[in-house]
This record gives sequence, C-alpha cells and structure tokens, in this order.
Amino acid sequence: MTSLIALSGSLRAQSFNTRIAKALSALAPDGVDVRWFDVSDLPLYNQDLDGETVHEVAARLRGAVGAADGVVIVTPEYNHSYSAVTKNTIDWASRPFAAGPILRKPTMIVAAGPGPGGGVHAIAATSELMGLLGCEVVATVGVAAAHEKIDANDRIVDAELESQLRAGLSAFG
Repeated sequence: MTSLIALSGSLRAQSFNTRIAKALSALAPDGVDVRWFDVSDLPLYNQDLDGETVHEVAARLRGAVGAADGVVIVTPEYNHSYSAVTKNTIDWASRPFAAGPILRKPTMIVAAGPGPGGGVHAIAATSELMGLLGCEVVATVGVAAAHEKIDANDRIVDAELESQLRAGLSAFG
C-alpha cells in the first residue's frame, strides 16, 4: 500500500484547493491511500517554536509527512507564486534542517483557481522549491475554472481533470 498525504495551501472554508485535496482519496487507484492533513492551525514557522518541544500541529504534520510515501501539494496561485500557507507548511515539514520529513519525498503538485491560468506560476514556483528539497515532482495538474470542476459535495465532475488527477496519483506507484 502506498500512502500519500495531501496538503492544501489555503485556509479559506470553501477553498477549491482544499476541496480538491479532500477529493483525492476517492480518485486514488487500488493500493494507494490518500489522506488530507488540515494545516489551518499550523502557526507561522518560527524557530523559537521549533526547539526541544515543537508546536503540536507541527509535530503531527511532521509525523504524517514522515509516515507517508509521497506528498500531494494543492496550492492556490497568489501573485504568480504559491500561497504563504503552502510555503509555511513546507517550511515546517522541511525542518529540522537537512532532516525534515518532506525532504526527498516524491511529490505531486496541483494548483487550482477560478481563472483561466490553471495555477501555472504556482506550479512552477512550487516545483522549483520542492526540487531544492530533493523531491522528485512526479506529476503536476493545473486546474483552471475550478468552480466548474468540483461539485457541492466535493466530487470532481470534470472528466479531464479526474483523469489527470488519477494519472498523477498513479505516478507514485
């Protein structure tokens, strides 16, 4: 069984990115388990909070990332890059320095938004960051017009997007 952790870079209650992150488990191929991790209570990274004791949510995040075989980062695009929430989550998961659990993990990057761009800049920036952490980006999926591709029950209703997400999840196998 391949285990994946899905991380959303948005705190918004009805975030397309969080809704897609939650929908991934229903799209996973046999032998792949995807679990969404809620980062909404993760504090901003501060080395003062990362000493002998670590903030509870950060410790749980590190444990979940460490136990997973791969990571799916689902991020909105803000100002042609990933969100501050995405960066903060990666910062916590990449510590302690040179030993963080996200280092060298296979990674899939998804970026979603209501506009036509499909998060292309967020995907590029996140891919660059993950590469610096030694992570192989196994798949990327840009989601334009996200509001048309997921229903009120957080199910992917666009056949092409569903196919892309399934293929990305299969790339971990």
